[in-house]
Amino acid sequence: MRYLNLIIYFLLISTNSFAQKNQKKIEIINADFTYVNNKSHPDYWRLIGNVNIRHDQTDMFCDSAHYFSEKEKIIAYENVKVKKGDSINISGDILNYDGENKVAIISRNVILINKENILKSQRLIYNIQKKKISFNSLSEISKGNQKISAKKGIYNTNSRSYQFNDSVNYYNNNYQIITDHLISDEKNKITLLKGPSEILFDNKVVFCEEANLFEKENKAEFFKKASLKTEKYILFADSIFFNKNNNNLRAKNNVVLEDSINNFFIESNNALYIENQKKMIFNKNPLLNLVSDEDTVFIKADEFHNQDISSKKILYAFNNVKILNNDIKGKCDSLTFSTSDSLIYLYKNPLLWLDEYQISSDSMRINYYNKRINKLFLISNPIIISKQDSTLFNQIKGKYMEGDFFNNKLKNINVLGNGQSIYFIEENKEIIGMNYLESSNIYLSFKENKINNINYKKSPYSITTPLKDIIEEKKYLKGFNWKIKEKPERQKIFNQQL
Repeated sequence: MRYLNLIIYFLLISTNSFAQKNQKKIEIINADFTYVNNKSHPDYWRLIGNVNIRHDQTDMFCDSAHYFSEKEKIIAYENVKVKKGDSINISGDILNYDGENKVAIISRNVILINKENILKSQRLIYNIQKKKISFNSLSEISKGNQKISAKKGIYNTNSRSYQFNDSVNYYNNNYQIITDHLISDEKNKITLLKGPSEILFDNKVVFCEEANLFEKENKAEFFKKASLKTEKYILFADSIFFNKNNNNLRAKNNVVLEDSINNFFIESNNALYIENQKKMIFNKNPLLNLVSDEDTVFIKADEFHNQDISSKKILYAFNNVKILNNDIKGKCDSLTFSTSDSLIYLYKNPLLWLDEYQISSDSMRINYYNKRINKLFLISNPIIISKQDSTLFNQIKGKYMEGDFFNNKLKNINVLGNGQSIYFIEENKEIIGMNYLESSNIYLSFKENKINNINYKKSPYSITTPLKDIIEEKKYLKGFNWKIKEKPERQKIFNQQL
């Protein structure tokens, strides 16, 4: 009885071992014709007609095949099909199958169907054990309205994620991508881009070296030398974050907005675009550059708003506004620049300095036409001051003033209404007296930003007082306020940008 039990035990072990071994063996399910030479090549089978081979829940079909039983290898031809359950269907012309490593190489006119994904290639390597499909020739994967082509790639059939490399092109109804390296996670609807990339959407073009695209959230992140190009401008930044739900975006670090149509660009370290307001806000150390052939005008402020209103584009500058080019320095509390009519408005205690002349007014308007400052309008209580010596100042004021520029240099100023002037008379380089004059209209011509001539259009009232007889309060016109310490310095402004 003991020996009988031992025999039964060993029989069971042998049966189980055979079953386990048999599971790993390739099964010939069907062939119309089978050729085997048991004497010379017992390990070689030739299979012809409606061939069906099975290995570890993977079915392979073809018109003909070579089966090498010892090495567990299959070479199959014509109408090749590989099926893995209900999820993987591959067709092609040639199949090389390594049963020991569970690797199938399918060549020529290859089509893989994995649920909604269709992959076309001339050569695929299907690692059944690792559930990965790779290719190294120009291939294309499609799903609904989206298509991806690349020269190299790996597709994970389990996670439905893929990596494409080398000449990657991605298309769908919303955007197109050209990149070196694309990683897509279909389960989480996330696409990653590595290397120089170009993304086209909504008449916009994005260039970057890294990107994250979140399909569920309808958002995108662009990094490393990122740029966004539209019909109206180009935006550069280290990082750009785009929300497709509302078309808002944020740009961070080394931000530059370049408007080639209106010849200006804005530098900042932070920018926010709000679609429903058609507005872009620059609020971290921003600097506006009005580009000119002769001399660029720089405008510094705490915050800029670049906004489209109807057919107009208007730039707003808020708080601590500074203006400068080679010939003009200025400041005010706030400023607007309308690109449609080329007018710059300065508000709240505006001041301008042209070399030795300080110009102030309740408000100012500058005509910036054809990349040049063409005209200056001083509105309400304007006054021009220049320093004669440490205690004496030449002054001109009026109700309203207009100035003309040539090549960004002041050419003349017209004082219109209630003109008044104080000038100190110099003889042999010594000040001998003061001239006070009143005239409704005064015309001043300039040369190299210095007063060259003064004309009075109507007979002026004039009085000259010797220096020793001048009363202190008579030295100043109403509204006099010398603010040379507030004059912007180029070096300080640009040091702030660094």
